[in-house]
Amino acid sequence: MYTEKASAEHYRKTGKFPDGATLVKEIRKLETSAMTTGDPVVWGSDAAVWFVMVKDAKGRFASNPLWGDGWGWALFKADAPAKNVAVSYAADCMGCHVPAAKTDRVFIQGYPTLTQH
Repeated sequence: MYTEKASAEHYRKTGKFPDGATLVKEIRKLETSAMTTGDPVVWGSDAAVWFVMVKDAKGRFASNPLWGDGWGWALFKADAPAKNVAVSYAADCMGCHVPAAKTDRVFIQGYPTLTQH
């Protein structure tokens, strides 16, 4: 995950992301092969998608279907990176992020820099 240094620091201090924080989660395709170090060896290769969240603590975009639960939501695919393919937070994003409600809708367990002090 990529974010601004100040946003990560704020989260570590408060447990919430500051208004305007931008989070980008890059998902990569996986490659595998038998190698002398193991069989199989797995590694990330080309980018597949980017999930993007922008914190809106003030609720400025309540009428926009891509904004909800304090965030703006987007999904960009590597084969068309200029087009947000998400059309609705409720339809495209909420289902996955409900379990992360206690951590500001972010699965922080996958990002040690958010929990290390």
